[in-house]
Amino acid sequence: MASKRVLVVDDHKPTRTLIRTILVGDTSEKFEVVEAENGEECLQLFDKKGPFQLVLLDVNMPVLDGYAACRGIRERDRKVPVIFVTGNSEMKDYAAGREAGGDSYLVKPVSRAALRSIISLFTSVGRRTAAP
Repeated sequence: MASKRVLVVDDHKPTRTLIRTILVGDTSEKFEVVEAENGEECLQLFDKKGPFQLVLLDVNMPVLDGYAACRGIRERDRKVPVIFVTGNSEMKDYAAGREAGGDSYLVKPVSRAALRSIISLFTSVGRRTAAP
């Protein structure tokens, strides 16, 4: 079975480690996890190490925030699903994520079950893209 490649972007190393642990521990799928600690590094890795089947993206990061990073990803790839994983939970945050090109939004702290479910959904089904 081929590995599904996931880019995990978060400035909080314990969060990246938790997500990596959940993905690597999944017995039904095989994942290759690439980590970035800010939006600028995200875009660099996206260019150098892509393609990816999924991007998990924090919002509040130094250098380049998640919304800007998502817009950069969309300039490069309209098909890869982007899921925001963040502590921001207000409706304006959800709207900003959708406007930036995100596909879904998980609020921290994220349960293992919720994370596994959304990863499984988006790496199996992919992203529905609107006509250009």
